[in-house]
Amino acid sequence: MHKVAVTGATGWIGRYVVARLLEKGYEVHATYRTAPLPTGGVWHQVNLLNGDEVIRFTEEVRPDSLIHLAWDAIPPKCYRSIINYEWTRSSMTLIHHFALNGGKRVVVAGTGAEYAWGEGMLSEYASPDSYANAYAASKNSLRIWLESYAEAAGFSAAWGRLFHMYGPHDPGNRLVASMIKALLNKQEAYCQYGILYRDYLYIEDAANALVALFESGSEGTVNIAAGHSIQLQQLVREIGSILGSEEKIRFGEELPTEPIFIGADISRLVNEVQWKPAYSLAEGLKRTMKWYADQAD
Repeated sequence: MHKVAVTGATGWIGRYVVARLLEKGYEVHATYRTAPLPTGGVWHQVNLLNGDEVIRFTEEVRPDSLIHLAWDAIPPKCYRSIINYEWTRSSMTLIHHFALNGGKRVVVAGTGAEYAWGEGMLSEYASPDSYANAYAASKNSLRIWLESYAEAAGFSAAWGRLFHMYGPHDPGNRLVASMIKALLNKQEAYCQYGILYRDYLYIEDAANALVALFESGSEGTVNIAAGHSIQLQQLVREIGSILGSEEKIRFGEELPTEPIFIGADISRLVNEVQWKPAYSLAEGLKRTMKWYADQAD
């Protein structure tokens, strides 16, 4: 049985990654900051920004594999925070000591924000990287280091670039969560830039894609997204339609400064990892709405 260490296991996507690994029968060793989740697996309280604690964790557990999700990544604060550089440093320490203790497979959660956004599809092979803010620069620096270090140290590494996600437990009040909560509370739901097209993937699908990437043995950068972009005004109106509250939706009138259309090329995810989403947008939205409605009861 593979022994898999998962960092950020109590986070938004982490809880779903842990659940998927346990479902598949892996021995999961999950890290947490303040309190573990009431699930299976072995839980370890580790301050991942403390090098001594990281070294102790890798020496005690000696996992075969590592899925590294931990990062302070709630927008918009994360884009400018200097803690990004601490996460780059600590992630290198974690991966280095993972390898020293016999680790053979690493998957790290990246972000679509690592790309320099321009109109059109974003591809792992053709699209330029961004270093425009602390978040993108720190993630890209870690990714480049990982590719080189994995080859030198003799282990397999993949980098899953996650695009826009939605679903239960969203800690950052992103678009879908904010619209649902406003409409459930009978309040106005305001979307500033309805003209934009973006790719949205249900959180459980995103987690399952990361696990599929881990199991595939694929290396390098792989985009994780639904593979089709939707106009935000259509997305928001679908939420309103399902909840019967379309009249409470309002859109901004100013034009955005960012690209109108951003798409994610998921050719590697589909053809190499052989993964595709299990949930349609409508299904994902309904599951998300039910979760938020249950929380309000």
